[in-house]
Amino acid sequence: MIIAGAWIVCALSVMMSRSAHADDALRVLLVADDRDEALVTRVEGQVADLDVTLERERMAMPASPLPVQLVTARRLARSHDADVVVWFLRDESEVIVHVTNRAGDRVLVRRVEASDGAMSASAAIESAAVIVRTAVRGLAAGGEIGVAVAKEDPEPAKARATATADEDFGGVRPLRPSATVGWSGVLDGASDTGHHGVSARLGVAGGPWRFAIAMTHRPAVVMESPMATIDVERQTLGVVLGLDVAGGAQLRRVARWRVGAEIDFAMTRFARTTTATGATIDPTDDRATWTPTATPAIRVARRLARGAWIELSLGADLVARAPEFGIATPSGFTTIGRLWPVEPNAGLGVVVDPF
Repeated sequence: MIIAGAWIVCALSVMMSRSAHADDALRVLLVADDRDEALVTRVEGQVADLDVTLERERMAMPASPLPVQLVTARRLARSHDADVVVWFLRDESEVIVHVTNRAGDRVLVRRVEASDGAMSASAAIESAAVIVRTAVRGLAAGGEIGVAVAKEDPEPAKARATATADEDFGGVRPLRPSATVGWSGVLDGASDTGHHGVSARLGVAGGPWRFAIAMTHRPAVVMESPMATIDVERQTLGVVLGLDVAGGAQLRRVARWRVGAEIDFAMTRFARTTTATGATIDPTDDRATWTPTATPAIRVARRLARGAWIELSLGADLVARAPEFGIATPSGFTTIGRLWPVEPNAGLGVVVDPF
């Protein structure tokens, strides 16, 4: 009986020791949905030898600004009694690792980039798991991670919903530069294949709103008749006001596609050079005509890489006083080319937008 009593005491001691050990272990909450299954498996393997307990919350952290994510992380930490909260966000092929403490007053953010290929993707996942291991081991040892952040009181549900809606529709954001260069073509009614040239823009964007100075140059096209030929160049200079209606390039939330609407107010210069081919025709002096134009358009952009987009635009030039080109003969004025007052146009360009 003495021996049996000794065994019972030993067993109770081991159980109490294990319970105390479990209580002392760092409690880590991993926030990840089914798309991050491979990440979860690698993290479990990386922290298996550490003095931590790992719990999982099957959900995706909202792709909102970092302060809103920290509010969610603090709420999850309280509900799960966790010491550390870990979550991941995706940006194209990149994995963005987030680790914060229970108070949410310090956060570590690391970006892991992977190129194309299964091996590269696997290496990126492993690197992300190693980042989690390093951060968790430091916290378990009593250290600090990341940078300090101002702790905010949790927002009411209605305020959080409003903040999310403001983010989706591009609330107030810092201004950022933007530039575009590309091809532009217009069906003017006088040229069979249209009038083509280059276009450029330089401006700023804030949230979904865009403002730019726009310029186009279209080299001369030839309008011909038996009596004369007329070369017509076309340049425009104007200002553009645009709005990203879907997938705006906003801070901390970059979409693959972007759709916007805009209006361009410009002055268009038509420069003509006349060459007489008939014996009874005297060529007129070279001259230029200016006329106001407005161009409503839709722009669709696809993200190529960080800060670079390829963009297609479709719209129409509304020409206030559409020029008519011709020659004066002894019998009167003969029209060689007449431009349409509404001219469909298209453009294709590369946009540099650093955010």
